Parts: sequence; C-alpha cells; structure tokens
Amino acid sequence: MGIPCNVTMLESQEQINSTIYHLVKMVSMCVSCSLNTVLSLPLLLVITRPPSLLRHTRFLLLTHLLLCDNLQQLLWTIKAVLLKSSEGIPVTQCLIFCAAIQACSLVDLLLSTALAVDRFVAVKWPLRYEFLMCPQRRRATVAAIWTLSVVLNGGALCICLNTVQVNFSLPRCRPLILTPCLSGTSAVLLYCTVGTAVVVPLCSLTILGCFCLLCWDMHAGLLCTKRACVTLTLQGAQTLLFSVPVVMDSYLIPGYLHSDALDIAATITYNLAVSLIPLVYGYRSRELQQRIRQAAHRNKVISQSQS
Repeated sequence: MGIPCNVTMLESQEQINSTIYHLVKMVSMCVSCSLNTVLSLPLLLVITRPPSLLRHTRFLLLTHLLLCDNLQQLLWTIKAVLLKSSEGIPVTQCLIFCAAIQACSLVDLLLSTALAVDRFVAVKWPLRYEFLMCPQRRRATVAAIWTLSVVLNGGALCICLNTVQVNFSLPRCRPLILTPCLSGTSAVLLYCTVGTAVVVPLCSLTILGCFCLLCWDMHAGLLCTKRACVTLTLQGAQTLLFSVPVVMDSYLIPGYLHSDALDIAATITYNLAVSLIPLVYGYRSRELQQRIRQAAHRNKVISQSQS
C-alpha cells in the first residue's frame, strides 16, 4: 500500500521563486557539466591512447572516476532542465533520478577511496606494489565498486517505488524533501541511509587516514617536496568539498531542514569538488602531462604538414 505524501507541506518548503530557483540550478549544472567534460576529455584520450595506461591501477581508477563524474553531471543537468521546463517533476522520475545520482556519488566516493589507498601503497611499499595491486585485484575492485553501488541504490529504488504514492508532481526534487513520504516504514529509511551513514564515513576516514599518514611521511622528510604538499592539500580539499554536499543531499537530513539557498550552495560546492578531480588526480600527473604535450606536438606537426 502506498504511503501518501502531504503535497501542501512539500510546497510550503519553497523559499525562492521556482522560476528563479530552477534557472539558477540549470545554468550552474550546464556550466559545471561543460567544464567537467572539457577537463576530462583530454585525460581520457591520452590515457586510452596506445600504449594504453589502463594497465596501471591509478589510471584505471581515474578513467572510471572521470566517466562516473561525467555521467553524474549529465544526470544532474537533465534533471535541472526537466524541472526548469515543467516547474515540477513526477515523484517516480524524481526517485529514479535520485537513485541514479546517489549511485554515481557512491561509485565516485569508493573510487576516490581506492585511489587514496593505491597511492598510499605505492609510496609506503613500492617494492610490493605490483604484487598487492595485481591485474586481477584491479579488475575485481572496479567491478565490485560498480556492482555494490548499483545493487544498493537499485534495491532502495525498488522499495521506494513500491512504497511511495506516485500520482503527483514535486516542485523540488531532493531526497530530504521525500523523507516525509518515506517515514511510514523504517525498512525503507534504513535501506536508503545505509550508504550515507556507513559507507560515507568509512570512506572519508580511510581517505583521511591515507592523507594523514602521507603528511606524516612528508613531515619526516620522506616526501617533503612542494609538489607533494600541493597535491595532498588539493586532495584534502576535494574530499571535504565532495563529502559535505553528499551528506546534505541524503535521507539522513530531516525534511524540515530543507532550504532552497542551502540546496543551491550545496550544488555549487559539489560541482566545484567534481571539477577538482581531473585537476588533482589527472593534470598533476607527470606521465599524463608528458602525454598531453606529446599529443599537442603531434597534432601541431600533422597540421603543419597538411598546410
């Protein structure tokens, strides 16, 4: 039996004019999606260009991370455009978008954690790195990350679709707005919050642990270089900017705390964190920098020979 939602209560949570709100969201998402695509595409091209760098764990994880980010940004943009064009979205579509975006967020967080662990192992145990990060483990890790995210969010989506009444449209599409609609069954809330309440803190603590241990090595003089300091600082900033909006845009936050201004701020913060990923993990790699210069030089030679 479906759980009815109080439509009047949901509409009363609007603090900003819907036209302005959806316009700001759509513009910010279009800009962010375009910027992320421009930043990610050169990295994906040089990573996959023969000889492929996908045999290295960090570049395999980075490739999946960039693809996941672009997919998530595309989903955000499509949702923003739909909300702007119709000033609302059916509950069913909102639930599907939320589940897909949260699945991408979980993949993103798990891949970022795997990248942090990979860099920590490479620095601490360079002689055992190839054994610890063998090809079978690399492929199994990536497959497990995507499978876990799809299963968790797919299961939550199926439960929600069979639980929530779906015969009206929402002026806003955020998980915390849907919280009152899910409050009738503890099983749904438990299933929907397990990813945020357990996985997010665990991944954040793992990334923080790797970050602190590498910083300690830097303090001891093992990694004391300006380049390493800048890279680790950017990684810490990216992790913080990424984690806060993920928690805020989850079923852990009560619905009455919804704020349009806070929603816009969280979206912009999250977009900034996503845009930092190719800068932190891609363009600071000396190997990728060299490949980009080689590709640019090759294209320049070809264009000169054709002219």
